[in-house]
Amino acid sequence: MKKRTFLLATLATAVGLAFQGAVQAASYPSKPIELVVPAAATGASDLSARVFARYAEKRLGKPVVVVRINGAGGYKGSRTVREGQSSGYQVLYTHQGLIANYLTKVAPYSYDGFKVGPAVVEDATLGLYVSGKSGIKSIRELLAKARAEPGKPKATAEYGTLSHFMFLKLQKEQGVTFRLMDTGGDAAKLAALIGGTVDVMARVYSGTEDYLGSGDFVLLGEPTGKRAPNAAEVPTYKEQGVDFTFPPYLWSLFFNQNTPDEIVERWAEVAREVTSDPAYRKEIESLGMAWTYKSPQDSAAAYASIQKTFAELVDRESAVAKQ
Repeated sequence: MKKRTFLLATLATAVGLAFQGAVQAASYPSKPIELVVPAAATGASDLSARVFARYAEKRLGKPVVVVRINGAGGYKGSRTVREGQSSGYQVLYTHQGLIANYLTKVAPYSYDGFKVGPAVVEDATLGLYVSGKSGIKSIRELLAKARAEPGKPKATAEYGTLSHFMFLKLQKEQGVTFRLMDTGGDAAKLAALIGGTVDVMARVYSGTEDYLGSGDFVLLGEPTGKRAPNAAEVPTYKEQGVDFTFPPYLWSLFFNQNTPDEIVERWAEVAREVTSDPAYRKEIESLGMAWTYKSPQDSAAAYASIQKTFAELVDRESAVAKQ
């Protein structure tokens, strides 16, 4: 009898929660929404979030306000959304930095600490750059130098970021060793390569065009299976005979666990509409990025695959020298 009563109570609770979620979704949104970006101003996350927010609010009928909460490699912003009780009024806009934070013990949770929403932007152009003075012209030449002088070539790899994981994957798969150095964020990386503090840098293509045009930098290719749409003139490593790829940045929406599934699905519908809009696509491309759409299910599957790849890398030596 007690067991039957417990089961009935449990069922009643589940039905009640489902009904409550449906009611919340039916009136959603009833107030402005915060799109939380755990990154600095004017970076790729901030700029693409602002474009997406403008197109999303047209379809939602309420303001979508970009709020930057930076710090601790993105952990501060992601924690704000994860611990919030907003039920869809705080939405996290970020990429697989969530996974990197977890695997490097910056955060106690990964992407699956959230309800995963749709993906709306990607960038597969995290390529390797060397100085124009180095004499190196191809990825094969860089790898040959690294094999000949293990641990000597210096690479700027901000600890716990995707550039860090890229170098770990490159070292593991190509049998080379770089001296990994944390010189700071993107601006500091550019200065380190120009000043000769490092020999190689990993960075996305957008924002490097002037350095390439002047001959200050040489881009050795892109880690994509096929040429990236936002850097179609740049050959892949595979085209050069080097079998190396790396997952693209994948900007997705994330929701705290108390958000009703119906609200997550509402955002999936909005994202489908936004990413089908030619004007949105054009604006994203003007940022040097690529538009995409992945459903919440496909986005979660992509993150699971990336986490599996990254987890296999942190079992190895992953220290980065602080500068």
